[in-house]
Amino acid sequence: MSTPTAPSTQHVPAPARSPRAGLALTSWAFFLAVVLLAVAVLAGQASFVALRGAGTSWIASLADSLDGLQPETWVGAAGVVLALLGLWLVWQAVRPRPRTTRRIAATSGIHVRSADVARWVNATARDVPGVLGASTSVSRTAVRVTVRSTGSADILDDVRAEVSHQLSAFEQPPRLTVRPGEGQRS
Repeated sequence: MSTPTAPSTQHVPAPARSPRAGLALTSWAFFLAVVLLAVAVLAGQASFVALRGAGTSWIASLADSLDGLQPETWVGAAGVVLALLGLWLVWQAVRPRPRTTRRIAATSGIHVRSADVARWVNATARDVPGVLGASTSVSRTAVRVTVRSTGSADILDDVRAEVSHQLSAFEQPPRLTVRPGEGQRS
């Protein structure tokens, strides 16, 4: 007697998440950690003095030295600047980090860095017959290819077609601009 077997299901993994840029505040976070550590040392010394019942805390000495100062206008301005700096630091800590790659339209979740897109486009443009050289610049939304060629009028259209075909592999293809190199006519 044979037992019925369950149909096999193929498990397709979820696509990889897009890599993100690192936090810009690593040096600020280090500085803030040192300042908070100093505040913790001052608070620890004050509580040790309070528990022991003898001696003077550093915080109390600092407060005594500040006693008798008159309000000045620069203190208000410094307070506003520090408040704005604090708000900026909070925003930097919670804002979404920018994407550093472009996603290829595939179920595997392949991501390509901008520098690699430039290399890929350069290689594609140089493979077009009549192209002597190419240089590429890539931004978040656009790719600009500068082509040095033998001078044929159709070369820029051929490069545009080939590169557009390659860039169509992205989920969101960037805007493409193909232009002739210096001293060349379009």
